[in-house]
Amino acid sequence: MGLELEKLEEVGGRFARVYEPQQLVLEDSELELAAPAEVHGRVARRNGEAELTGELHAKIRISCARCLKPVELPIDVEFTERFVRAVSWRDEEQHELQQADLNLSVFDGASIDLDDLVKEEITLAVPAQALCRENCKGLCPVCGADRNVQTCSCAAIEVDTRWEKLKNLRF
Repeated sequence: MGLELEKLEEVGGRFARVYEPQQLVLEDSELELAAPAEVHGRVARRNGEAELTGELHAKIRISCARCLKPVELPIDVEFTERFVRAVSWRDEEQHELQQADLNLSVFDGASIDLDDLVKEEITLAVPAQALCRENCKGLCPVCGADRNVQTCSCAAIEVDTRWEKLKNLRF
């Protein structure tokens, strides 16, 4: 969904949108919306730039990093994104990014793609390792049994066979 800046100024710069799970396809194939995502906020325009501030509330489904069971996590983030028109950096040999440039995006001056912004905020809010529970035991690396459900009789320490010959070395 594109936010038409001219139309938003008529309503005070406020916007709101609800995404149904099938409407928003996320880049990560293991990540999906588990419930509708709600985004709302405000757009302010100054000197050819637009600043978007708002909140995003969603629930995502991702696999547990240890046992691969589906996990649902809430996503509640506040965001601020500054949009500027495309600038040519060709004349500059180097350009050093400042702290203010980290939330900087490029737009055409007339509309902002809200879908891309929502996808980005969800992806950034996902933890590096999602766990179904804090003490998840994961899967056995030998037989693949879920250690949360059953115990297996596999050796606790598996030796890498590529290093077996080193045991026979004597100095």
